[in-house]
Amino acid sequence: MKRSFFTLFLALGLCLGGVFLLPHCGKEKQEPALLSAPDFTLKTLDGEEIALSQLKGKVILLDFWATWCGPCRESIPHLIQLHKTYQKSGLEVIGMNLDRGDLNTVRHFVKSMDIPYPIAMTPENVERNYGVTGLPTTILIDKQGKIREKIPGFSSEIAKRMTAKVEELTSEKP
Repeated sequence: MKRSFFTLFLALGLCLGGVFLLPHCGKEKQEPALLSAPDFTLKTLDGEEIALSQLKGKVILLDFWATWCGPCRESIPHLIQLHKTYQKSGLEVIGMNLDRGDLNTVRHFVKSMDIPYPIAMTPENVERNYGVTGLPTTILIDKQGKIREKIPGFSSEIAKRMTAKVEELTSEKP
């Protein structure tokens, strides 16, 4: 009796294990296809034009943010540090502001945070093209213009992940 219970229990365990493991057998982990970053030409707060297509050969970090977004405010000091640390290695940080109102509010905020990288007022179509559904959202684009990472939100763990990815991308050969 004990032996038949043990055999039944073992058989049940093997069957359940197979149900969960077999679907994954023989499948290689596939990397998602790298998508080309949608091009845009935008004006910065300083009145200069930024065209993504003119930045090929550099690693681009697009930071979609707004002045009213708490996690966006938290992420800015980290982005400033990334800009200062990796700019000479070919990193371009671009703040993609999504405030829909007074430009003076954005200008005042940028000045108060002492943001050294360009800030572009971002229209809804660019936001949509990049699939931004929450703030902040960081998009990392490699030297060939391919989107390599999309990172929603901000935390200390996300900051570490972002730094590691920037380091990886800036060290890649073109």
